[in-house]
Amino acid sequence: MNSSHTPGVAAPVLEALKTLNGIRVALIAPAGGVGDDRIDAALSLLGHAGVEAIPGHHIRDHHRYLAGTAAARLADLHAAFARPDIDAVWCLRGGYGSAHLIDGIDWDAIPHHVPLIGHSDITALASAFAARGKPAIHGPVAVDLLREWRADEAESFAGSLASLAPALRGGFNALTLVHQGGPHPSTDASIWGGNLTVLASIADLLLAPPGDGPITLLLEDVGEAAFRLERCFHQIVRAPWFSRVNAVVLGAFYRCALPDGMQSFLDVVRDHIDTDRVGLFDQAPIGHGRFNQAWSMGAPVRISDTPSHDPRSSTLSQVHEPD
Repeated sequence: MNSSHTPGVAAPVLEALKTLNGIRVALIAPAGGVGDDRIDAALSLLGHAGVEAIPGHHIRDHHRYLAGTAAARLADLHAAFARPDIDAVWCLRGGYGSAHLIDGIDWDAIPHHVPLIGHSDITALASAFAARGKPAIHGPVAVDLLREWRADEAESFAGSLASLAPALRGGFNALTLVHQGGPHPSTDASIWGGNLTVLASIADLLLAPPGDGPITLLLEDVGEAAFRLERCFHQIVRAPWFSRVNAVVLGAFYRCALPDGMQSFLDVVRDHIDTDRVGLFDQAPIGHGRFNQAWSMGAPVRISDTPSHDPRSSTLSQVHEPD
C-alpha cells in the first residue's frame, strides 16, 4: 500500500479483506461522526483489497458528535440504496444517531437484495430493516479495519472479517456457544439482537422478526456498568415480543465494569428470565472486540449440541430452507 493515508494493517486482516475482492459497497455514516483521516484510510485500504467503495456525499459532515444532520445522513442512506450497482451498504462506524433516521426512511425504496452492514448503534437501523424484511448483517463496521490489533487479536479479527463474505451470499458461519442453563432449544427460531443498550433504547418501537414464531436473542455491549446493563435488559424483557424468545445468547460485554463478586452478565440475565422456558447461552463470538462474527438479522436458526468433551458446547447455525 503506497498511500500516505493507509495505516499499517496486520497481514491476516489484509488477507481476510481480500475475501471481499470484487464487491462494490456504498459507505455511509448514519450515526457518529468520522474524521477525514479515518475515511481516507478506510477508502485506501478497501481499494487496495479490491473492494470498490463509493462514499456517501455527507460522510465528512459533522453536526455536534454526529456525522451531519439527520436529514443529511438520511439522504446518504437513500442515495446508497438507490444505486443499482452495489452489493451492500456498509456503515463506517456506530456511535449514536442511527435511530434518528428510522421514521424518515422510504421503505418502498429499500431493495430486498442489498444488505446493510454494521453493529453497535447500527443495531437500531438493522432492527428496523429486518423487521420489514429488508436484509441487515450484524458485523464489523468499516473503521474496525483500522484498529491497531495485537498479533493474536489480528488473527481473531481476521476471522470475523472473513465471515462477511458468506453473510453477503445469504448465509453465515455457525457460532459456537456454551449452554449455561434452561432448556436446550430444539425449535427453529429467528435470530435477533445486537447491542443491548441500543435495543433497549428502541424497545418502544416494538421491532421484532416478522410473524409470531420463536426468537433466539443475541446480545452484546461495550463500556457499560452492570446496573445500566440490567436496566436495559429489564426493559427488553418487558417488550411484548420477548414472550417469543426461546433462548438468550450472550456475546462479549467488552470493557463493561462488573462489581466485585459478579462473575459475568449471566448473573443478571438469570434473575430476569424464566429458565424453565428460555435457554441461556454465552461466549458467542460477537461484540466490540476482536470476535465479531457476521450474522444476518432475522435469519432462521437452530441451536444444537456440538460433539465435544464439554457437554455444554453448542452451535448456533442457520437453517437453510429447501429450494
